[in-house]
Amino acid sequence: MISSREQAPKYGPGRLLVDGTDDQFHRKAKIAFDPSRRQEKALIGLLEACCEVYNAGLQERRDAWRRSRTRIRLFDQFNELTHLRGVRDDVLIWGMRPLRSSLRRVDAAYSAFYRRCGKGQAPGYPRFKSSNRFSTASWDEPIGWKVDLEAGTLRIQGVGTIRLPKGALRQLRRLLLRGGLPVTLSVTRRRAGAGWSWRACVGFKAVQPRKKAAAAGPGTVVGVDRGVAVTLALSDGTLLCMPGFLAEARDEISDLVRQRESKTVGSKSWKRLNRRVARSYRRAAQRADNWARHAARDLVGQYGVVVLEDLKLKNMARSARGTAANPGRNVAGKQLLNRKLADAALGRVRHWVCVKAEEAGRRTWVVNATNTSRTCARCGHCAPWNRRARDLFRCVACGHEEHADINAAHNIAARGVACEATWRAQGSPRLVRREPSLRRRPPEGVVAKTEFGAGPAPRQARGDCRTGSTCPQAL
Repeated sequence: MISSREQAPKYGPGRLLVDGTDDQFHRKAKIAFDPSRRQEKALIGLLEACCEVYNAGLQERRDAWRRSRTRIRLFDQFNELTHLRGVRDDVLIWGMRPLRSSLRRVDAAYSAFYRRCGKGQAPGYPRFKSSNRFSTASWDEPIGWKVDLEAGTLRIQGVGTIRLPKGALRQLRRLLLRGGLPVTLSVTRRRAGAGWSWRACVGFKAVQPRKKAAAAGPGTVVGVDRGVAVTLALSDGTLLCMPGFLAEARDEISDLVRQRESKTVGSKSWKRLNRRVARSYRRAAQRADNWARHAARDLVGQYGVVVLEDLKLKNMARSARGTAANPGRNVAGKQLLNRKLADAALGRVRHWVCVKAEEAGRRTWVVNATNTSRTCARCGHCAPWNRRARDLFRCVACGHEEHADINAAHNIAARGVACEATWRAQGSPRLVRREPSLRRRPPEGVVAKTEFGAGPAPRQARGDCRTGSTCPQAL
């Protein structure tokens, strides 16, 4: 499994993200399809129905809190969907699953809202969605849809049988041959010229890994230093630089933006230029993601243990503009650095290293990055003047000279070796996968009768918001 940084166990100076011991895992196949006109009309109707359910679920929660300080639960809203039979049969032709997924999105939005309130962050209260901006319908169970590889089709309840292209069938067949079971489906649309392009994402469980021995040995450790100028610097002396895909597309994007400024906002030509700008950004992002995936595959295939820096990219890319009362300094330089950080796609590199390590049965660590660029890998002397240039590291104590990023990669690898030793000393414990959350039923006899349906007893405002004050849900 792949653990998040917050939940990853700590051993020595680092945290274990991937232990490489899973016998099966989850994977997704992203495929494109071309529905007929009748099927496209049905899919658009499905998205409109899901959007209506999302907004209705949000409105119900808002009204319940405003009027009686009642917090509506997810499964209460699930039960209310059954009351649509005979009243709104037009929204039930696609089944209950996509409608329930819309209510899950409402519940996830409120969970994130409460979590941000508890941490003192900007709450970001859930908002209503327009049908033009509601672009995804999903099924969390293999009910109401089916993939038929022999016929080469995807059948969706209320939509019909959609023929899939050969490339999509190859992706699906590849996961099915590895023991995967299709369990989830999501259908997404996006603008393509005057119409829509459609994508489906099929989620598989119980996919078998492809474990192979590392080329350099099963226990070999490699340290990886990630940066802007050099995307990946390995402790074996290899330097990998991602091509400037977004920088190459920036001239085209700037030209399109200048053309858009001369158009009337909301006109057809203005919308067309917006789509072209979005397509340029998307193409550059896809090329960067493809490079990161191939680099991660080669890295994981070579070494048995991969050690990365624990970079907090969100803090690194924070704006330096400041406020009107306290303006920032060197704002233009920080904007340029943030742009280069986005171009380097360091987060995508870490993501694909973890994914490929899980598939190949490798371990992945993240270690504290403090002073890895200032410490000499040979004698351990740490001083800011050891690195006087961006690429050159020269230790003032022992005279060791090396490329600065490779020296940092050696320090990262040494911390990874310490993590490995601590982990093995504790018995090499496996990562613990979290159990799925089950439905929490209220105690018998504690039921709140409201005009919104039966639900759990009302809570106090302090308990709902977890902040010790009146919940800002009453807006």
